[in-house]
Amino acid sequence: MMDVKVTLEQFLQLAHRRCQRSWAELSAELRLSHNEFEYLRAIRDQEDKTTDKDNHGQHLQDVVNDLGVRKSSASAMVLKLEDRGLVARFPCRYDARAQHIILTEAGQALLMSGERVYEAVARELASELPGSIARAFDQKG
Repeated sequence: MMDVKVTLEQFLQLAHRRCQRSWAELSAELRLSHNEFEYLRAIRDQEDKTTDKDNHGQHLQDVVNDLGVRKSSASAMVLKLEDRGLVARFPCRYDARAQHIILTEAGQALLMSGERVYEAVARELASELPGSIARAFDQKG
């Protein structure tokens, strides 16, 4: 069990180190970098948002805004993910200049595999926390 006197900062550093280590161990097996995972997750998060004629969502600019990256970097990554069959693009019916970006089935499956890395680290860290703190994290909001 983890020392109860650990600060939040120390706990976050520990969690970050464990996540990085897990990604390093599994990235070759998954054939997915952490950066690619972040893009897949941002694209999936856009899919969950309601769209209408005023708020189309799922555009490259939405991914740029979510991740805080340059548009040119996001464009290159989306093209790479599309070439790997992990995302697909189709024209926006509200804005002829834009395209929607969605996950393919392969992209969804790979994203779920990546999410399991975080789930495993969370279980590992929770097992080291005092019971009352671990239970507080388990409560659904």
